[in-house]
Amino acid sequence: MQYPSLESLRGLAAIMVALFHSSFVVAVYPPLVGEASIFVDFFFILSGFVLALAYSEKIDQGLDFKTFTLLRFGRLYPLHLFMLLMWLPYILLKGYAHFELNLGGNPFDKNSITTFVANLFLVNGMGATQTLSWNYPAWSISVEFFTYLVFFAFISITPRNRKPFLYLLVSLVSYALLYQQTGTSLLSADQFGFPRCVGGFFLGAFIFTQTQGRHMTFRPMVSHVLETAVVIATLLLVWQSHDDKVVQLATFVSFALMICVFTMQSGGWFSSLLSTAPLLFIGTLSYSIYMTHALVFIVFDNIAEYVLGVPTSEIFRAGMGMQQVFQTPFATLINLFALAVVIGLSFGTYTFIEKPWRARFRRLAQAREPSSNLGQS
Repeated sequence: MQYPSLESLRGLAAIMVALFHSSFVVAVYPPLVGEASIFVDFFFILSGFVLALAYSEKIDQGLDFKTFTLLRFGRLYPLHLFMLLMWLPYILLKGYAHFELNLGGNPFDKNSITTFVANLFLVNGMGATQTLSWNYPAWSISVEFFTYLVFFAFISITPRNRKPFLYLLVSLVSYALLYQQTGTSLLSADQFGFPRCVGGFFLGAFIFTQTQGRHMTFRPMVSHVLETAVVIATLLLVWQSHDDKVVQLATFVSFALMICVFTMQSGGWFSSLLSTAPLLFIGTLSYSIYMTHALVFIVFDNIAEYVLGVPTSEIFRAGMGMQQVFQTPFATLINLFALAVVIGLSFGTYTFIEKPWRARFRRLAQAREPSSNLGQS
């Protein structure tokens, strides 16, 4: 990515989503972690920004639909398929434990052949199933892939000078639909994930049109204050975002403003921090972290419950009702260890699945478009 700060922010957002899915707490979920599912919307907005940067000009210049789809499919699907197949033996073992050892619930209630096929064909987030299943974070990969196709069609049929206005219009209409159709929260995954993704994606594309070619140079203190203000404002909105659709909309806008700030200038201390090697490494692994963490954390859950005999408790989570958790004074250490496992596994999947398969699909695309610069997103 051309903007290292955004790469690191994507990695930190992936870490927050992973912690959101942990069942280990000291007493209650810490501030921000309990509301961290909204960081998926940061992914959507950032994805729209990045795709507009990488492809809007190329599509205008004649990049064809098959080549574009091949590139995006190669970016998302190989790791999605690998993780789906990783979940298969886990669910089969859970089924054996349920039916033969009388341990746990029936995993096939949600993780059936039907939902497996839906995940296999990447329609798991498009209303093909009634609930999240298998590698459940992959619902967002499903809706994002189909949003890519909408994006290509949109670029192809709209005049260049009208694109910014129409990007914003599509985003506003999508968010309005989401607001009207949802209950107390906009953060719908299984029913309204597609308009949620479209709204964020086209907001990010609009932000790209407003920031491209513009770079501002401020005095260091001004950059420090600007970056600190947008980060603090965003975190405060995230903290207050549960079950409040207006605050959630404000958080989406804050995500977009944060992208603006770190795109148009890089003179503050947050930019310096986000450009450090460890955070850039996490950013590079962000997609793998997002796709691998659920299986790691659920295996930790099973070890705690069935091997170590740790009792579960019920606590209330805003927007999610009563949840079964493991309340333990060692929760922080357990979560850090689980994250270390996630990052280690993610390095492996990035190195042996994500990166080589993306390169293979790029070579296939280059065979179709030998004279094109196909981008690196």
